[in-house]
Amino acid sequence: MKRNRIVSQLCIFVIPLAVFSFCSSPVETNNKQSAIEAEECVEVSEVNPNGDSELALLMRKLFEDADSLRSAIQAGTGNIDEDYIKAIEQCHTATPTDPDVKSVDYQAFTNLLAMEAKTLMNAEDNHVEHFNSMVGKCIDCHNTLCPGPIKRIKKLYIK
Repeated sequence: MKRNRIVSQLCIFVIPLAVFSFCSSPVETNNKQSAIEAEECVEVSEVNPNGDSELALLMRKLFEDADSLRSAIQAGTGNIDEDYIKAIEQCHTATPTDPDVKSVDYQAFTNLLAMEAKTLMNAEDNHVEHFNSMVGKCIDCHNTLCPGPIKRIKKLYIK
């Protein structure tokens, strides 16, 4: 009985801690230059005291801008602009926390997102539909590569 309690406590506390440690620790790399470059563009923040990569900071900025855009589209007073699309395209060159993220899939997802943003910018109507489609592209990418922020991204949808 006592043994089962110890095992259950280990499952409750140790396993999540190990998973968290694995997910939050930087990936080792044989390329010393990449590691140095990644460290140079890490910024400490309240959200992540271990530092945030250039890509993480860019994604947070994109989210904040999309939230403002969401409000403008709902009010019928605004639309996406070239600056937002340029920020999306910066995702191709921004340094990620994990260098393995920059895969062929990642490139394809960011290309699709940029194309959807351009569609929204050029749309004469159906801005809500195009905006929601753009949010869907963000979620598609995060489903594949980094599921953590999906719950937050879903809040961008316009009902």
